[in-house]
Amino acid sequence: MENFNAHLGLRVAEDGASVTLDTLPEHQVAPETIHFAVLTTLAEVSAAQAAGVPVVPAAVSVQLLARARPGRLVGKGRLLRRGRTLVVAEGEVFQGEQMVAKATVTFAALAPV
Repeated sequence: MENFNAHLGLRVAEDGASVTLDTLPEHQVAPETIHFAVLTTLAEVSAAQAAGVPVVPAAVSVQLLARARPGRLVGKGRLLRRGRTLVVAEGEVFQGEQMVAKATVTFAALAPV
């Protein structure tokens, strides 16, 4: 069975440091505009990659910074803090050199760290 991220089209880079998405027409909310939920998912998955342990999101704060258009999107995550049961990380979404979205995510670790 294909998982949600794969179904959406997300691919983790070989180095594990970034997540890419080549958008499809079904990712658009309006002509030439990618849906915020797609950007949020890409930012959250990128942040989860940076967590370094299995996690599930407990709280997500998202800022949409620019209109994302069809094409390649790249998510990059950064670990801010890893505690015993909670992990906080950021995920940034870029289109080319422009950051189009940023999320700060608090995760629950699935096993104590």
